[in-house]
Amino acid sequence: MLRPRKAVLLILTLMVGNSVFGGEYRPGEVIVKYKNGVVRARSEVNALYDSIGVKSVHYYSGSMSGFEHLVLDDSAKVEDAMEVLAGSNSVEYVQPNYILHALPIQLVNADRSDEEGIVKAQGTPCWFPGIQFPPGCDSDTPPSQPGNPDPTEPGAPDSPSNPGSPSTRPNLKMPPMDIVPAIVDPQLAKAYGLTKTHTIEAWDVSKGSKDVIVADIDTGIDYNHDDLAFNIWRNPKPTDKNDVVGFDFVHNDGLPFDDNEHGTHTAGTIGAVGGNGIGISGVNQRVSLMSLKFLSGDGSGTTADAIRAIDYAINHGAKVLSNSWGGKGDPDNQALKDAIDRAKTKDVLFIAAAGNDGADNDGSDADYPAAFDNDNLIAVAATDERDSLAFFSNYGKKSTHLAAPGVNIYSTIPGGKYASLSGTSMACPHVAGGAALLWSMHPKWNYKKVKDVLMKTVDKIPALANKTISGGRMNVLKALNYTE
Repeated sequence: MLRPRKAVLLILTLMVGNSVFGGEYRPGEVIVKYKNGVVRARSEVNALYDSIGVKSVHYYSGSMSGFEHLVLDDSAKVEDAMEVLAGSNSVEYVQPNYILHALPIQLVNADRSDEEGIVKAQGTPCWFPGIQFPPGCDSDTPPSQPGNPDPTEPGAPDSPSNPGSPSTRPNLKMPPMDIVPAIVDPQLAKAYGLTKTHTIEAWDVSKGSKDVIVADIDTGIDYNHDDLAFNIWRNPKPTDKNDVVGFDFVHNDGLPFDDNEHGTHTAGTIGAVGGNGIGISGVNQRVSLMSLKFLSGDGSGTTADAIRAIDYAINHGAKVLSNSWGGKGDPDNQALKDAIDRAKTKDVLFIAAAGNDGADNDGSDADYPAAFDNDNLIAVAATDERDSLAFFSNYGKKSTHLAAPGVNIYSTIPGGKYASLSGTSMACPHVAGGAALLWSMHPKWNYKKVKDVLMKTVDKIPALANKTISGGRMNVLKALNYTE
């Protein structure tokens, strides 16, 4: 008999399927990287693309020069196109356009009908009918899709605040000045992760700075949320796409509004406005949150859009990239790995959620990008209120750097509301916020120094021994007080 966890993994395998490349990919699309310095005659390229059935080409520029995203005819096969391209002397590598997913786990059903917009626990639903997983789940409670908004809620397809409508456009007026003296955020106690990471005490040292830009690469942000608007990044040189607060790579416009809830939730943990008398505070009470949407309303996106988002972030001054997403079995996603390396050349940290399969990222069942070995990457596992490794959290004594709270994390969601979500998705923004807070205090430090200090100052926790490189959970106060 299969134990519950193995049964779930088997069902997931049957539902998703395995490609010949080891991960999900977008049918009919490939990413090709041409060798640097190679001159390609247009006639030769056209002949090559005609031979494999290329329908359209997206050319990258700037730091991504040499990359091309190819869309094939309906009759063309990815495998055949890759074989032909790989045989060209001008091609460095070619790969499928791998699919990536947001990484939340919703442990409670959400009742958003109450006046305060507070999510109430109504029992933990089982993920699959007839299988008691997670342990102790309620089989009578229908499972809910993590991140799917209620159709009547802001951000839903038929709601007035659907992306592109006037109500989701950024408020171009200057945000309100800091409230002096600060007013206590009334729901701060619900954000227990701030207590576990000693962030509240750390605010006596630094509350953060608007000069530090954190790119939330996700499903977008409700940038009009009362508890986020003041900390939303403003682009000093927006383009004709009106990218005032970031960019939407799903719809190719400057309105990266969150039509899921995942991105707004992670953004709140990084930098919900502190001391404004509203809701909660993020790890940074002051910060600049750049909204980069590459994940659609259903929480999925492609590598091609992910690397566009990464390059947008590093080319617009972001110092920290928060990435609560990933894909299984994608070690050959070289284009994504190269994008993270390009972030390193701009002295940028890439924070990644470890994944929610309860798997060892040191092995073959790893989640990427968290399992990549880029030295500017920090992979984050999730802990709970009892200082245990979350049952769903991936780990790895060689690949996962540290942990942060990730179970029932209370944060912002679209429509001026708040909710509790769980997952390494929720742990990741704690560390992204911690890195930004540390950088605000030491703006001349490089990414290596910030990463090293975060690793050295963790609270050692028995549950994390041999599960993470540091063996501990982030301690923001220790990091800010660190001396050589």
